[in-house]
Amino acid sequence: MPVTAGRTALPAVVSHSSESSTRPFGRTRGKHRKASKSVAAPRTAAAVLSVGLTVGGGAAITVATAPQAASASTTTTALTPGQVRGNAPISSRPLIRFRDSGKTVRYIQKVLRIRQDGWFGNPTVAALVKFQRSWGLRPTGYMDKLTWGRLTWAYNHKRFYGPYRTTAAKASTFQARVLREAAKLKGRPYRYGGTTPRGFDCSGYTGYVYKKAGKKLPRTSRAQYSATKHLSRKAAKPGDLVFFKSSGGRVYHVGIYAGGNMLWHASRPGRPVAKAKIWTSRVAFGRR
Repeated sequence: MPVTAGRTALPAVVSHSSESSTRPFGRTRGKHRKASKSVAAPRTAAAVLSVGLTVGGGAAITVATAPQAASASTTTTALTPGQVRGNAPISSRPLIRFRDSGKTVRYIQKVLRIRQDGWFGNPTVAALVKFQRSWGLRPTGYMDKLTWGRLTWAYNHKRFYGPYRTTAAKASTFQARVLREAAKLKGRPYRYGGTTPRGFDCSGYTGYVYKKAGKKLPRTSRAQYSATKHLSRKAAKPGDLVFFKSSGGRVYHVGIYAGGNMLWHASRPGRPVAKAKIWTSRVAFGRR
């Protein structure tokens, strides 16, 4: 059974001959056959398979399979808004936010000296807040115009953190020392006018603790209030001073803020130095 493959435009036909005929299929018979019109094919034509079968001593069957046009589909993935921002030109100082991604985010991470994965996640936010605070910028945790200006300047001048970083570190260290010294004096007796571990009044206790931690305070609670920078309750940190005021606004007591609505203080005769709750809302906070 011979099999031949070639290019042809003939449709599929089936030709039968008489079993008793011995005349070959040749030129004589071919010239009486009408030529069929070929269907216009694409520029790149496919090969058509022709199979010739000899059946029963002379019958021939020709099978033609028409080519099928291959469909090419192209898919385009649209960028999310976070990817558009994350790949924006650095010179445009784009607003880069949490969960943005791209090459611009990698640049930010490079300047901040953290892992460059191109994803604006929590580690990048924390590092950016630290950078912003060190330069006295609003610690938002995202890129704005002011932060871009400082970031590119710091990168070009190889100065990654500003002067406020050292100040903040010193402040936190001092406040930690204040809390340690305050706790050491737990149980010391109250003594009016006392300024030593043999006995303290309220301002004598805060003055002694602050002196041990490295800073001096005036003698009385009102003088200490005047000598400190006043803070809101939200801005106050453990180690700051907390002042108690009368309904007329007069300062009458002082202690050391311990956080969580607590303070260290020498309260009154008969009660030793202790950690206690802040019992009133008429308080003010100060930082030396």
